[in-house]
Amino acid sequence: MTINGIFFDLYGTLLVYGNMDAAWSDWLNAFYGRLKSHGLTCSIESFAKSCDRFFGKSEPTPRQHNMTVFEQRIQNLCADLKLNLTAEDITEIANKIASAWQKHIPLDAEARHVLQTLHRSKKLALISNFDHPPHVRSVLSELGLTQFFDSVVISAEVGVKKPDPRIFDSALEQTGMQPAEVVYVGDTEDDTEAARAAGIAPILIQRENEGNAFDFSVNKDNSAEKEVTLDVKTITKLSELTTQFV
Repeated sequence: MTINGIFFDLYGTLLVYGNMDAAWSDWLNAFYGRLKSHGLTCSIESFAKSCDRFFGKSEPTPRQHNMTVFEQRIQNLCADLKLNLTAEDITEIANKIASAWQKHIPLDAEARHVLQTLHRSKKLALISNFDHPPHVRSVLSELGLTQFFDSVVISAEVGVKKPDPRIFDSALEQTGMQPAEVVYVGDTEDDTEAARAAGIAPILIQRENEGNAFDFSVNKDNSAEKEVTLDVKTITKLSELTTQFV
């Protein structure tokens, strides 16, 4: 079947991981600084231990509909630290520390031209695992990428994460595509597993892994890199998509 839709992952695919040691350091320092202004008294070393595997912990339940998953994680940590913050305080902290981390994850130099070229003849969608959707939508807007996507699906908004294939349902419906006429471009095994399970052909973009991109960790030696073991079609740069699908 002819490929009429190209779906993309965001982080590690359209956005390129830079110095992630610096990214997580800036995230931690921004987090610590904001909580100190709200009464936190422990050392940054002690605080870092409290944040270890911050995103690897189970998602907060029950979900509060007026807060993102990321904000609820912050709220739970503050409760553990005996800090009482307002919802507005937590939102401000969430945005600040996400932005501190984001500074080390620039747009791929080819991304804008590739998306612009593909959008002329294909339906494009973005499917991203992320706990704080407002940050993703802000990044897309600031980079001028929103205009290229017929659908944007963020895990924390739909309630499922890759490798769960159901995360593709909204994008398929909104673009009017069938799985067999779509490819999904991602950089992890979760991306390829989810696409295959949804009946979508995966394409893996292979870049060098610049350290732990997926979670804050006190012990860098335990920051396991996610390697793709599935046999999938691969590319080394985004511009290969224009030669294949235009």
